[in-house]
Amino acid sequence: MVAVIYGAVLRGRTVRATRALREVPRAARAVLRIDPAAVRRSSAAQRLLDASVGREQLSEIEAECGLDPLADLSEAILWVRGSEQQPLQSFGLMLTGSRVDANDLAECHARLVAARGGAVVRLEAPTGPVLSSPDGGSAIAILNGRTIVTGSAPTVAEAVAVHRDLLPSLGERARVAAMWPALSRGAAVAGVIEPPDHWKAGLERVSSFGAGNGALEGIEAIGLVVHPDERPETELYLDVATPEQARRSAALVRSWAASPPDSVEPPWDALLRSARVRVEGSRVRIGMDLATLSTPP
Repeated sequence: MVAVIYGAVLRGRTVRATRALREVPRAARAVLRIDPAAVRRSSAAQRLLDASVGREQLSEIEAECGLDPLADLSEAILWVRGSEQQPLQSFGLMLTGSRVDANDLAECHARLVAARGGAVVRLEAPTGPVLSSPDGGSAIAILNGRTIVTGSAPTVAEAVAVHRDLLPSLGERARVAAMWPALSRGAAVAGVIEPPDHWKAGLERVSSFGAGNGALEGIEAIGLVVHPDERPETELYLDVATPEQARRSAALVRSWAASPPDSVEPPWDALLRSARVRVEGSRVRIGMDLATLSTPP
């Protein structure tokens, strides 16, 4: 019975962990899932969000809508979609309320648009009505009683079609689907990027820092996870083509940790110095101490 209960709990966590991929279009190149309740329990997640997002964006939502994103939302999913040639074509954001419903979130979106001098009109898309700015640059649709999706009008229409199983989801991309469950199960913050081919060559060049060829060679996907506890730690996953390339990439990261390149500015240089690297087959796992970043107020 214990085994059955454990299996049911584990399966439930796996289903919740993979749900995000089923809601995001297959054309997405990157996806980031935030669990606000877990973020509130995670000093590491709060440090990371403060360093990368900042308080001013959250303060705007609080001021215009009277909403506290970390208290009033149960989930936020951000993705970047595009073609091989234009991987950053558009951004999408899906929000699910905990103490607010979809109508509250839709009203908040309208207020934010108005605060920037815009307006919201009703547009008819093939998948149903969409509330959008007249130019289609900022739109929103209600998926269910608790969930909305926002982005450009085409991005929103595409997400609605994925939600209705009319278009393929990101769960059909094998590399992302293989990495995602290990990252997102129970995580406060989890993300994956599967770079297009021409980005991979660029990553190798940029990451060399003058060290020559072979920097992050053969990279296929990059993952991020922040755990929902008091450990001030984040982990990066680097999936590369072969175990030999993984060993070379790990050695390179260790050399950066010992002596961060001059181009890595504070506080990220201190974060890099904290890196602990291990290799698991063709995957490199890098643990870093987010306590090296400034402590949130």
